Amino acid sequence: MMAHGPNGAAVPTRLSSLVPEAVPDLFAHQPPPRADGRIAVTITHLEMVRADWTQRGQPPELAVAITREAAPSVALYRDLYDRVGRPWLWYERRLMSDGALAELLGDPDHELHVARHDGDLVGYFELKADELVFFGLTLAYVGRRIGPWLLDRAIERAFARGTAKLILNTNTLDHPGALRTYRKAGFRIVRSKDKELQDPRVLWPEVYRWPPA
Repeated sequence: MMAHGPNGAAVPTRLSSLVPEAVPDLFAHQPPPRADGRIAVTITHLEMVRADWTQRGQPPELAVAITREAAPSVALYRDLYDRVGRPWLWYERRLMSDGALAELLGDPDHELHVARHDGDLVGYFELKADELVFFGLTLAYVGRRIGPWLLDRAIERAFARGTAKLILNTNTLDHPGALRTYRKAGFRIVRSKDKELQDPRVLWPEVYRWPPA
């Protein structure tokens, strides 16, 4: 069975054997899918220079270790991406073939840093060139004051890489506090735009478990 990505290219509906467990209210904070399979978002682009970084994140009460994955496998990456991003309807990486994703992960300018507590996945951040490409926590660790601290570690690493101006984007499907967290860290809004995307709950209903079980 095939679906179509944002550019109209055919993509396989079942992209991975890593089908998540059903969580009935996982998407309760998201608008329900529309009949046309689209979803409206506002995308906000932000940037930061080192002088604007507030370094406000306090160490969490939990012992969280961050590891740079020097040679991440495609399977590991897809698992991280799914576990962190699925509640916020991340789907761009699902459109990539294993070959294309392996090439990205092998790019020397790409970095993947994974946060864990006693071996349990807390979250991760991903850097490429001057961009914080992905950043997030698993739901079990949201609201435990880990986000600002982990964001500081991502910013710290980005500037250590020689980044002069760090950029990122967020949208209205992300955690409601995401934009506020970025701004408190020192990011400033550059521009915002409204856009319609294909709803991944429609593209991959067996992965996103929609409608809820």
